[in-house]
Parts: sequence; structure tokens; C-alpha cells
Amino acid sequence: METEDLSPGSARQQLSTLQADAVAAGRRSAAPRWYLVVQALCCAGFVLSFGFGRWQAMGFAAAAAALALLGALRPLITGTRAGPWAFRHSLKVGAVLVAFLTVIVGVAMVVVDPDSPPALLAAAVLLTFAVVLVLGIRMERAFVRSILDGV
Repeated sequence: METEDLSPGSARQQLSTLQADAVAAGRRSAAPRWYLVVQALCCAGFVLSFGFGRWQAMGFAAAAAALALLGALRPLITGTRAGPWAFRHSLKVGAVLVAFLTVIVGVAMVVVDPDSPPALLAAAVLLTFAVVLVLGIRMERAFVRSILDGV
């Protein structure tokens, strides 16, 4: 293979092009905002199920199935197989997300039932949605930063 002489200016231009491609690939690997909103809705739907009475198990199953399907579709949505659980910085945010979600669901299991005031159920659902959405966005940002730091 024949190589051509590179001038410093030409090398800078090629490196700049590679960096721009890396940034584009990093951003493409992150899930879009609508994905994170749907993910947060699935988790909030799970908490909402505590208020369903005898239909509680159906609500759990529907929320869990939707969340699993969303996770399975992530490679098709982003066009990459990269995921935020593979990088240390985004994994840290993910661990915080799981911890908060575990506490919220645990408290909701004890406090919320079909006879609970609607305001209590609404507060639990909104808190779940907000925590999952905010930490999901932070996790995706940490994921993109991890990809860019590795390039």
C-alpha cells in the first residue's frame, strides 16, 4: 500500500475529521430523549400498578414487558450495540438510578394500595417518572462522554 506524504495541515485536517466522526458516533450511540421518556413511563407504570387492586399483577406484567421490549429494541433504535451499562462512568449513574428506583418501589409497595388517596399514588408515580428520566438522561450523557474519552 502506498502512503502519501502528509503535511502538518493535512494531518490536522484528517484528525479533525476523525474527531468529528467520533463525536457523531458517540451521540448516535446514546438513546434518544423519547426513548428515555418511554423508559421512565414504564417504571412509573410499574409503581402505578400498586393502585390497581386485583389488576395489580396485570399492570406489573405490562410494565415489565414494555421495559424489556424497549431494552431489546435499543440496538435498532440507536443503530449500535453499545450500551451505557458497559462503561464505568455511566454504570455509576445507573447504580444510583437502580438504588433510587429500588427505594421508591419498596416504599410504594408498603404505602400505596387501592384504598390509598389518589394524591399519594400520583406523588409516587410522578417521583418515579422524574427520577428515572433525570438519571436516565445523566446516564446517557455519561455514556457519550465515556465513548468520547475512549477515542
